[in-house]
Amino acid sequence: MKAVVLAGGLGTRLHPLTVNLPKPMVPVANQPLMEYVIYLLRKHKIKDVTALLYHQPEVIKNYFGDGSKFGVNLTYVEAKEDYGTAGAVRFRRPGLQRAVPHHQRRPDHRF
Repeated sequence: MKAVVLAGGLGTRLHPLTVNLPKPMVPVANQPLMEYVIYLLRKHKIKDVTALLYHQPEVIKNYFGDGSKFGVNLTYVEAKEDYGTAGAVRFRRPGLQRAVPHHQRRPDHRF
């Protein structure tokens, strides 16, 4: 099973926290929000994860790397513009096999 994590939003509702930090990296209990998502996916045996990035992608890539430190295989797709939620899923869809179900979880959604 594969998962797509939408991690490219500007996080404007979280300003000033997200001026210099992408929304998925905002700390909650001293841990980036996206790290909770990654651990939850791994807990449910989803280990192939693709993160869709736009705003400050290097911060996320530098922190998570290839995902091995977190027990997942993490790849990245960088968007050239902000596509919004539906547009981001559509942007990534060609890389997903239709026969393989996938989960979508935004880092700002509650667990």
